[in-house]
Amino acid sequence: MADEDLEYDISFPPAAVSDDEKEPVVILLGWAGCKENHLAKYSAIHEQQGCITIRYIMPTYDIYFHNYKAKTVAYKILELIFDLNLEDHPIFFHVFSNGGGFIYRHLTEMVASQRGGQVGALQIVGCIFDSCPSRRSLVVGMKALLTSLQQEPFLKRYSITFFFGIMVMFNTIRSWVSWLLPFAFLRGEDDYYTAMKKDPSRWPQLFLYSRADKVVPYRQVEDVFEARKKLGVQVLAVAFESSPHVTHLVHHRDLYMHHCSDFIKSCTMTGFIR
Repeated sequence: MADEDLEYDISFPPAAVSDDEKEPVVILLGWAGCKENHLAKYSAIHEQQGCITIRYIMPTYDIYFHNYKAKTVAYKILELIFDLNLEDHPIFFHVFSNGGGFIYRHLTEMVASQRGGQVGALQIVGCIFDSCPSRRSLVVGMKALLTSLQQEPFLKRYSITFFFGIMVMFNTIRSWVSWLLPFAFLRGEDDYYTAMKKDPSRWPQLFLYSRADKVVPYRQVEDVFEARKKLGVQVLAVAFESSPHVTHLVHHRDLYMHHCSDFIKSCTMTGFIR
């Protein structure tokens, strides 16, 4: 495991629930280029509903070039739940774009692999996906990076994007070569997109996505939740028509808040546990 501490933020609801109830915990996993003040706007929705929120944003460089660190982060997040004595609370994930999805993928696999143990006994009751998942590709990565750098000066934005493009192209070629080799141990892990379809969890999932998303193709999101339905997962899907990537709250605030709050309440009341 990495030695560095997990940099996260935690907030508590303004008013506690009754002593007999455990507040739901919502773990928000930010997108590439996300800032803390961006993610705090989403956590405020859950805090108003009486939830404890934990926010984590994986560094953009790690998302693109050290993606293997997502597994380490996932482990540390599970550790954090126990360190904060939140293991008896209902737990939700709110996942943004593939940057959050990379971590979520490993979280669910770790929970599934430890059934019968402490981690496997966590009361995970649902997950909200915002603008994900999609296939990993050079085009998707370039678009996501440009979106995350919109507030940066023009020269810096395109210099970083050019460097990123060269690096990703190199990694893509290396990946293709490894798949052409006959030795299984030289191949990478199961593709992220396929893994999200086969996700071993069975808790309810809410997909919030847009047909106007130019970063994550909406049909790929639909392919994932259709695959989840076939596995017996309770799926709710909301397709916005006009909002760009990870901006559904900005363009459809009331509707977005309604769907998130309603989903949390519904899953908490039914007490779903895998």
